[in-house]
Amino acid sequence: MDIKVKEINVPVSAYLADVKGGDISENQDVQRKFCADNSFVDGIAVTLLNGGYLPPIVLGEIPYTDGIVQQYIVDGMQRTAAMRIIRYGNHKFSRTMEDAEIEYQEKKRDEHGKVMKQEDGSIEWERKIFKLSGKTFDELPNELKKRFDMFQVRIVIHPNCAMKEISKLVR
Repeated sequence: MDIKVKEINVPVSAYLADVKGGDISENQDVQRKFCADNSFVDGIAVTLLNGGYLPPIVLGEIPYTDGIVQQYIVDGMQRTAAMRIIRYGNHKFSRTMEDAEIEYQEKKRDEHGKVMKQEDGSIEWERKIFKLSGKTFDELPNELKKRFDMFQVRIVIHPNCAMKEISKLVR
């Protein structure tokens, strides 16, 4: 019995590591090269940092011998490239980007950097706003870096494909 399409959720950091390491291949014969502009890349960042909706990434699996498979990106190359540019490409967010202010919470600290606690011992939190404009990923507060890396990407996998079938799925 053939396995039907399966769906999984993985953190952005794990997905990008699999792409970077070649576990998921970007080298599919009908994929177009990255052609999006800065506003697209900025929009992907805002979506991930605000916990918005990102359409699923679609992969096709080509089986080889002894249960070995290679996964290929069928749909989602532009989104994948944008995430890589943000995370690893030193992308500087546009100064004119929409929705540049990202709200987050962080542990409140005293003037010596020590985490402040309430009388009952629980941590004190404070709301902050970070403006992305003109910044890179490395300049994000740690809380936003973590939010980006931990964003759950939905992945749809088509198992037991041949390269010709993957090419059809892309169209």
